[in-house]
Amino acid sequence: MKKKLKKLLKPHLIILLVLVFTNCDNDDTLNDEYEQYTGNYKIISFKSNIAVDLNNDNITSEELTNEINSFDFNDLEIRPNDYQSNSTKLISFFFPKTWITFQYPSKPEGSVEFLDYGFGTTYKYENNSFSLDDNNYIEQSYIDNIESNKSVTINSDLDVVDSTHLKISISKEYYDFITNNWIMLDIDVVYKKQ
Repeated sequence: MKKKLKKLLKPHLIILLVLVFTNCDNDDTLNDEYEQYTGNYKIISFKSNIAVDLNNDNITSEELTNEINSFDFNDLEIRPNDYQSNSTKLISFFFPKTWITFQYPSKPEGSVEFLDYGFGTTYKYENNSFSLDDNNYIEQSYIDNIESNKSVTINSDLDVVDSTHLKISISKEYYDFITNNWIMLDIDVVYKKQ
């Protein structure tokens, strides 16, 4: 009786083990697909659809990394990371916002600085792309102590370019010193993994 039972269970046990190991391998493959991109990124290109002067140096450029000096190693973070216990799939963007004042007598045309402004959302990963659950936010800011909030729209998924580069497209307002106006810019953003 025991021999018959062993003979019957043996093929079922083998099939069960194959299914378990196959499922584990598939889960690992799926995890590896997006986990290889988790971590911190720096913006290496922030290219606008038109040339503007954002830093008041009378030089216009489409490549806004020439205009903005606040990019660093944490312009984008994709979680979960190995060192975190929370497994939530979260992307945090840090796009520079304009801090401007016209109140300095030595610079009546305006004094400008750029500050990182964070926005986070959950995501789904498939087909070499991070699909964001939220794609717009309000950037809270002030000009000379007067509230001047700006809407920011993320126009695309966060796409994988290669093993160390990601890209996305956004629409965001910046103050242009050539026209002396806020202008909505369409910006292609390229990130490099740190």
